[in-house]
Amino acid sequence: MQYRRLATAFVALVITAVATADGFAQTRIRFAPGRTSASVTGSLSGGATRRFVLGARDGQYLSGNVSSKNGCVKFVGGSTAIDFMTVAGNNFVTITNSCRSSTSFILTVSINSAGN
Repeated sequence: MQYRRLATAFVALVITAVATADGFAQTRIRFAPGRTSASVTGSLSGGATRRFVLGARDGQYLSGNVSSKNGCVKFVGGSTAIDFMTVAGNNFVTITNSCRSSTSFILTVSINSAGN
């Protein structure tokens, strides 16, 4: 009986660890035909994190800005703006809500050729 409880607890712990490892929402951002930027609006619970995925070619320039009324939603690292050179395939930007309450946000991202 004790062994069964221990085994059940272990399985529950493993399931929780796996769920937590990929426990934040992930959203793919797609650009409209002919466009190089897109905006996403949403709501983020207090303390929550959301990851966005964007497809790009190697060496493009990705920039992003995030805003929220209370200033709580920022990119991981604490900034409201990011920019970096992309890799071929999926590129990721992650935002987090540092406050306790849910808040709405606007995320705008653009991908351009390195020279633009």
